[in-house]
Amino acid sequence: MAAKDFAEIDTGFPVYGLRFINNHTLLACGGGGEGNNGIPNKVTAVRCSFTVSDKSRRLQKFREITLPAQEDSPMCIEFCRSSVGDNSRFQIFVGCNQSTELIRSMNINNNLRKYNYTEDEHLQFLDAVQFDENLLVESIGEYPKIVHLSTDASIGGMMTSRIPSEIFIFNPDTLELTLRFKPPAASEIKDFHFNQDDSGKTFTYVTASFIETISTHSGNSISSSANADKKTAKILGKYFFSKVRYVNGPKVIIAAASRNGKGAAVLEYNTETRKVLREVIISNKIKGIVAIDVSKSSGMFAVAGNDFSVSLLRVTDFKMIKTYTKLHKFAVTCLSFSPDGKKLATGSASNTVNVLLVKPSSGGFFSFIFSLFRFIF
Repeated sequence: MAAKDFAEIDTGFPVYGLRFINNHTLLACGGGGEGNNGIPNKVTAVRCSFTVSDKSRRLQKFREITLPAQEDSPMCIEFCRSSVGDNSRFQIFVGCNQSTELIRSMNINNNLRKYNYTEDEHLQFLDAVQFDENLLVESIGEYPKIVHLSTDASIGGMMTSRIPSEIFIFNPDTLELTLRFKPPAASEIKDFHFNQDDSGKTFTYVTASFIETISTHSGNSISSSANADKKTAKILGKYFFSKVRYVNGPKVIIAAASRNGKGAAVLEYNTETRKVLREVIISNKIKGIVAIDVSKSSGMFAVAGNDFSVSLLRVTDFKMIKTYTKLHKFAVTCLSFSPDGKKLATGSASNTVNVLLVKPSSGGFFSFIFSLFRFIF
């Protein structure tokens, strides 16, 4: 990898969540967990610029929130542009447990927190909420696993690591719970994502074996891979599913691991027709895909393998653009494209964040748009 296309920063804590909020600002969250173990729990803003003359300053921490040592580490993060007419530029949503003692003694765990990212680039706490009012002692150790918002930020969803799984659908403005969704059959939900083209009216989730599309208003099932035709069922039956992302209308990308333990793949699946449109093996050597992100602006998506590798593919035809091997010394935990699709950030439990300059492979509509954008700006 060319040094001019790469930057790395030591965050000082294991990174579990990562989001570019604009083309030059990256938010990372993570930490050492309750008691800290000598490692703080933080939400950190990182400035990203490849135009600086000093390569060591391409990534710089410039804002940071340190959370109380007795609380858990933040595990997931999401953002939206602020709709309020004040000093706020973005609203940040962080999944983070409060202390075990508070859960045990008072049944309190406000594990979804909301922050302002202001015009002068400060992080300010706004509010926190607890969706599950009936916590059990057995729930200690469960953590916020996923938080997502619809593209217009009208709907949000959060899921913890609890099994059987449930998804809490909420209003991002008020943090009011609007739906508590539990699959009809108790199961472990691996991932979920809101439809990017219907303002979050539907979401799709995956278990290890099934792909389900649900109405966010009623909680009713709209589509299920259990009703797929024999050809599709045969393809899906080869894999354990781990990740899902909407890419265009009813089409989603499914990340999957081979049931025989040899290799991982990505599938393009239409939730309306319940058909597999594309199937591509990422590698026969890795055993699973642990993170995914999609960039509509560049027409690419990225997946991270359990072997610390990251692969870039083209959305239109799933053509492999490039694979980066062993980007980190330890597990890759999260991925995030910049809004313009020119940068890809990777976070790791090795206390590091890497940022890569990326571009689509030669040819194709997205490559043309990418080149034109760079020429104009």
